[in-house]
Amino acid sequence: MAGASEPLAGYARAIMGGAGAERIVGREDRQDSWREADCEVTLRERVYRFDNGVAIRRSIEVDDYPSELACAESWITYEVLELGSSPGIEPMSKSFDNGCREAFWLRYYSDAAI
Repeated sequence: MAGASEPLAGYARAIMGGAGAERIVGREDRQDSWREADCEVTLRERVYRFDNGVAIRRSIEVDDYPSELACAESWITYEVLELGSSPGIEPMSKSFDNGCREAFWLRYYSDAAI
């Protein structure tokens, strides 16, 4: 299967503790916060390193604005930083505007494996 790319969703599922999680060999965390329009905004980033040299950053930006929504607005991004020995990962980045959309994407690609 030379030249075939791997699904980003497979790596995302591993990051969320699902299938493939045992392939994560390192994590690096960073957090920042700031005030914006009467809200406190927090950005949490974690870079995950996999046993094949792939590095993926998952970023979550949330604010403390009161919301009654079950899926309150947040900004979640996955970005491939290094391919390592992977033949390629598609897509190289993916963003969501709340956790429910991220969960739907992960369920939709539940058969994606790394």
